[in-house]
Amino acid sequence: MSSTFDFYQSEEFRNELRVCRLFRLKYPRGGHYNDGFELLGEIKFANGEELLKALDVIGVSYKIHSEKPQVWCPPPLAVGSETCWIEYENIVTCFGYKTYVKIGTCEPSLEFNFNSVSWYEVTLEDVKRAASFEKVLISYNLL
Repeated sequence: MSSTFDFYQSEEFRNELRVCRLFRLKYPRGGHYNDGFELLGEIKFANGEELLKALDVIGVSYKIHSEKPQVWCPPPLAVGSETCWIEYENIVTCFGYKTYVKIGTCEPSLEFNFNSVSWYEVTLEDVKRAASFEKVLISYNLL
């Protein structure tokens, strides 16, 4: 029986991953991190306004606060001359693709985790979904 690592090194998996422009395979750090392999893609934005527009386009629900809310939120985001906090759903369906999103506010960014079956392993189907998702992002000029 081959290992998960061997599967990620297989020609079939590597060829599918090469199709992706945005997504990459993140290897686990191990130890006390309790992490695994992840299929991650990150889009960086020039400013907070561009990030908010992208969230609207891809359908991530969010709420803007002018003051730090009682609920946990990432660090404040600069939107024009305003400083605001953003509260958002992190498990979303974007263009029909279920994904886990993380919003970066210090440097405006949006990260997608395309692991669909397990937080610890990436399937070949995950990579195929990611490649297809990238095509949709391109059609909306987000990539």
